[in-house]
Amino acid sequence: MRAVIMAGGEGTRLRPLTITRPKPMTYVVGKPIMEHIINLLSEQGFRELTATLYYLPEIIQEYFADGSNWNVNLDYSIEESPLGTAGSVKYALKNKPKERILIISGDALTDFNLNEAIKFHEEKEALVTVVLTSVENPLEYGVVIINEDGRIIKFLEKPSWGEVFSDNVNTGIYILEPEVLDYIPENQPFDFSKDLFPMLLEKGAPIYGYLAQGYWCDIGNLEQFLQANFDVLNKKVKIKIPGREILPGIYTNEDVEIDPSAFIRPPVYIGQFTKINNNVTVLGPTIIGDSVYIDNEAKLQRCVVFNNTYIGKKVTIFSSIIGSKCNIKTATKIEEGVTIGDNTTIGERVFINSGVKIWPNKTVETGTIVNTSIIWGSQWRKSLFGYRGISGKINIDITPEIATKIGAAFGTILPKNSFVVMSRDEKPACRMIKRAILTGILSTGVNVFDIRTLPIPVSRYSIENLHAIAGVHIRISPYNSEKILIEFLDKKGTNIDKNTERKIENIFFREDFRRTYTEDIGVIRFPPHIIEYYVEGLLNRVDISLIRKKDFKIVIDYQGNSSSLFLPNVFSRLGIENISLNLYGEETKRFLVPEEEVLKITQSIGADFGIIINNDSEGFSLITNEGKIIAKDDLISLMTYLILKRDPKSQIVIPVTVSKAVEKVAEILGGSIIRSKTSPSELTKTILRSEARFGASEDGFIFPEFQLSFDGIFALIKFLELFSMVNITITEIVNTVPKYYKVSGTVDCFWENKGKIMRKLIEKFAEKQIDYIDGIKIYFDHSWVLILPHPEDSSFIVYAESSTLKEAQDLLEEFTNIIKELNSILN
Repeated sequence: MRAVIMAGGEGTRLRPLTITRPKPMTYVVGKPIMEHIINLLSEQGFRELTATLYYLPEIIQEYFADGSNWNVNLDYSIEESPLGTAGSVKYALKNKPKERILIISGDALTDFNLNEAIKFHEEKEALVTVVLTSVENPLEYGVVIINEDGRIIKFLEKPSWGEVFSDNVNTGIYILEPEVLDYIPENQPFDFSKDLFPMLLEKGAPIYGYLAQGYWCDIGNLEQFLQANFDVLNKKVKIKIPGREILPGIYTNEDVEIDPSAFIRPPVYIGQFTKINNNVTVLGPTIIGDSVYIDNEAKLQRCVVFNNTYIGKKVTIFSSIIGSKCNIKTATKIEEGVTIGDNTTIGERVFINSGVKIWPNKTVETGTIVNTSIIWGSQWRKSLFGYRGISGKINIDITPEIATKIGAAFGTILPKNSFVVMSRDEKPACRMIKRAILTGILSTGVNVFDIRTLPIPVSRYSIENLHAIAGVHIRISPYNSEKILIEFLDKKGTNIDKNTERKIENIFFREDFRRTYTEDIGVIRFPPHIIEYYVEGLLNRVDISLIRKKDFKIVIDYQGNSSSLFLPNVFSRLGIENISLNLYGEETKRFLVPEEEVLKITQSIGADFGIIINNDSEGFSLITNEGKIIAKDDLISLMTYLILKRDPKSQIVIPVTVSKAVEKVAEILGGSIIRSKTSPSELTKTILRSEARFGASEDGFIFPEFQLSFDGIFALIKFLELFSMVNITITEIVNTVPKYYKVSGTVDCFWENKGKIMRKLIEKFAEKQIDYIDGIKIYFDHSWVLILPHPEDSSFIVYAESSTLKEAQDLLEEFTNIIKELNSILN
C-alpha cells in the first residue's frame, strides 16, 4: 500500500513563516511537521511514499532526499501548475502500480492509528474512507455527516454557522481503492472534497467516514501553530520529542549550555548548540531551536524561537513566534501574538505591540514603537465579515485606521483604474468611516464615484447606471444602533458573495495590499443626476395613471432618512397627497416625532394609511387608517396577496424565518413559495435561480424587475400600484391571512459547542421532519421551531411558530432549555 503525502501548500495563513519555507517545513518541537508525518507512517509500517510538491519544492527534496534516513522509500511529484488535491494525486501516481492508497497531509500534526482506519475500510468494503475527527469550531473545515453504519450521507465544505450540522470534520486523510483514480480527470484542477467525493456520493458509491481517536491539528494559522508546539510538549500528542529529558518536562538536544543562574520552568524544549546565559528566565511551554543565543536577563514565556537567532539582554518575549536568523537587540519588548519573519533585525528598546507581524528581511530602528504590521499583517479579529457585510462598534471595533485597511483590501481585489460607487447615510460617524475607506481604495489605484449621502437602494441602482465595477455603502447598522455597517456591492448592485468576502478577508488579515504611487493613485469624481436617473427608472416600472386615479392620502415618516430628498417629488408626480414627518437634515435629528404620534396622526387626519421608511430605505412599515402598525410577517403576506391577485401562479422567495402564513396565502391564490437561507445574499441568489417575481424578509423587499436587492422605495411605489388594482381595504386583506404566532429569542452558548449542539439536536429529533436550508427547522403537528447558530456571536437564535401564542412561547422555552442543558453538559 502506497502513502501519498500532500506537501504542496503555500501556507498563506502562516505568513510570514512560510515566505521562506513551505508549510510542511515549519518546525514543531525541533522537527518539520512533515518529518513527524513520515515518522508516523514509518512506525506504522508504510514503506512506499510519494510526496506531491508545488511551493518551494527544493527545500523538501533537499531535507528528506530519498527517505532512507526514516526507513522509507520516498519519491516526489512536482506540479507545474496547481491541479487540486485529487488532480495532484492522479498526476503523482500515473506511472505507479495500481494499489490501495493512503492520502495524508504533510502539514497537519496527528498521531492517529492509521492501521485501525485501514481495518475499518476493509470491513466496510469501502471504495473511499474519509478519516474524521471532532473539533470545537467546524467553520474552517469540511463538515461530514455519517449514518449509524459510518456511511457518509453529506459533505459541506467550510460551512457558515447556519450550515453546521455536525462537529465531525474531514481531516484530509483518505483511504482509496485504486479504481477511484479512474474518476479523476487528467491534467486539470480537481479536488477530493469539492469534486470527487460529491460525484461519488451521487453515484451511490460506498464512501465511509471513520471517526478516529487521537490527536489531530490542521495548523491552519499561527495560533494553531503555537498550540501544536505546546501540545507536543504537554504530551497531548504521541510524538517522540528529540533529545533527552534532563529534568521532568525539560528536553534538550546535544551540546546545550545553560547557565546555573537561569530559571527554566517546564515544559521546555531546547535545541542543539543553544546557549542560555546568566539570569535568563524561560517559562514553558516554550520551544527554542538550534543554535539560539539567549543573552543575560532575557525572559521568554510561551514562545517558539526558530534556529540561529540571537535574543539580546533584557529582551522580553511573550506568547510569540520568532523566525530563523533574527537579531533582537537589548531591552526590546515583544507582546502577545507577534510573529517575526526570518532574517529580521530589531533594534534596541523597541516595543512591538500585540498581534503585529513583521515580514522577513526587515530592519526596525532603535526606539521604535511598532503598533501595526510592517508590510503585512496584524489580525484584527477572527472573522471580518458577519451576517451582512462588516459591522462593529464605532471607534472601537471599526476605527479609521482599520477602515482604511478595509478599503485597501477591497481595492486590491479590483482592477486598477476601475470605478467604485461610494455612499453613506446621514450620520457623522458614517462620514468619517466612509472617508477612511475611500482613502484605502484610492491607495490601490482604484477610482471612486462619490455620490455622498443617499439611501442604499439608490447606491445599488447607480452602480450599473455609472458602469462602475463595485460599490460600498456605509450606514448605522439596522440591527444595532451602536454599530456601523459596511456593505460591499458587486457590479449589479447586489451584496458580494462569500468567495469575494474571503478574498477581502485574507488580504486584510495579511495586509497584502496592492500599493500604487504618484500618478497611479485613484481619483474621486462626483457624478451628477444620480437621484434623477433612479427616479426615472423607478417610475418607468410602474403604472403612474393607475396610481393617480386613487388619489391616495398618506402620512410618511422618513425617520431622518435621505430618501426625503426626492420621495416628496415622486409622490407629487403620482398625485399623492402626503404629510411628511422627520425629514432629512441634521436639525431634525434632535426633534424626531415619536412613532406613537405618527400612528395618531395617520388615524386623525383620515389618511388611507401611513408609511414608515426604515432600514436605510430597504423596507417600510405600514400603518392602517386605524392607526395600527402591521406586523412584518403580515406585511409580507399582504404583499404576497397583492402580487398573486395580479399575477397568479407567481413564485415568491422568503427566508426560513418568515411565517407559515405566507405559504397559506400562496396556497389559496395559486402561487408557490420558495424558502431560502436568511442572509440577504442567499435570498437574492435564490430569487435569481428560481426567476421569482418577488422576494421578502424581515429586512426588506426585492422586486427583481427593478433591481435584485432590497429596495423599500420601489417596493412602496409598487405597493401603491398593486393596491390600486383591488377593491378591498388593508385591514380586510390582513384579516384574510391565516393567523400564526411567531416568537424568537437568543440563547448564549460557548463557541466550541455550536456544532456539537446542532448534532445533538438532530439526533434527539431524528424522527421529526427537519429542514436543513439554514440552521435546523423542526416541524411538529401545527408548529415549527428554527435553531440558527448566530454568525457573529456565541449564541443561537431560536424561532418558534404555532397557531396559538401560548404554544409558540412554550416551544421557544422548551428549546431554549434544551440548548442551555446541552451547553452545560458539553462544557
